[in-house]
Amino acid sequence: MTFQAIAALVIGLAVVVVTPDVWFEVIWAGALCVVAQSYFTWRSLRHFGSRHTALFVVATSQGLFGKWIILAAGLIPVWVTQPDLNAITMLLMVVILNTLSAMLAPILVK
Repeated sequence: MTFQAIAALVIGLAVVVVTPDVWFEVIWAGALCVVAQSYFTWRSLRHFGSRHTALFVVATSQGLFGKWIILAAGLIPVWVTQPDLNAITMLLMVVILNTLSAMLAPILVK
């Protein structure tokens, strides 16, 4: 979550310099990713260390499903109500932040 927040801020600052007209989309998508990742982490770690491995697996899959529901529930209303926002920029930001967190998760967890 912390990494996603830092990455979103760094990307947001770079976007402000290069293309300032999409900075709001980048920050909004970054904040939404952090909220969704927070839910996933909370949900998946609820049963971490339990003797029943199935509880951890179920909680992790529910957390992942919930994470994508949160992202969809956050992005779709914004796209519908704010047609002037760049949807491609927001979707690209979501994909970038989630890909970075998935790639770095094994390294950061160790």
